Amino acid sequence: MPPKKQKSPNVKRLAKTVRADKTRARTRRARKDTLRPQHGGNTGGTVGDKRDVSAFTGLIAALQTEGIRLQVIGMSAAILHGVPGTTQDVDLWIDLPPRDYMRVINVAVREGAEFVRNTVVALSDQILVNFVYQVTGLQSFASEYRKAKKFHFHGVQVPVLALESIEKSKRAIGRGKDLTHLQQIADFKSCKKEEKRVRRMKRL
Repeated sequence: MPPKKQKSPNVKRLAKTVRADKTRARTRRARKDTLRPQHGGNTGGTVGDKRDVSAFTGLIAALQTEGIRLQVIGMSAAILHGVPGTTQDVDLWIDLPPRDYMRVINVAVREGAEFVRNTVVALSDQILVNFVYQVTGLQSFASEYRKAKKFHFHGVQVPVLALESIEKSKRAIGRGKDLTHLQQIADFKSCKKEEKRVRRMKRL
């Protein structure tokens, strides 16, 4: 049974939004989120503002303390790799069987999050976090974890699904928004390739 905690009006609204079409829901959210990763001295895209960083990294640290392995996946992960874009929810691939979902939910609630549904919590700043236990089109968690890249969020190291794996998963899922994301990723990779070509030419 979910924790018996009185939900605020905002969280009740978020619960309804999660069940609705996510694309339409995003058009009703005015706030843009900005979470700035640090990886090898380079800053990628943005996922939440400075307030969000505290709540999100607090959750990550709590899960890691419990020995629960995780990876950031989906468009959130692509943004952390540097793909331009924004998103208001963060998808975390959890290395647990789906039946153990309450173990993760209980950790999140202890960190101040509010229960929305079995796989979703709203952090104290109302950012939605979706816990995923199986990812379409990919190998096992362990196999993908070995290829994950590491980013730092104010001292918290976060494994992030490899960009090639993000593409593979989105191709396998094939929703309209996944095809849009694939084009964004392709454009990003094309720009990076061109930047490398220009640098090589300058060295000649």
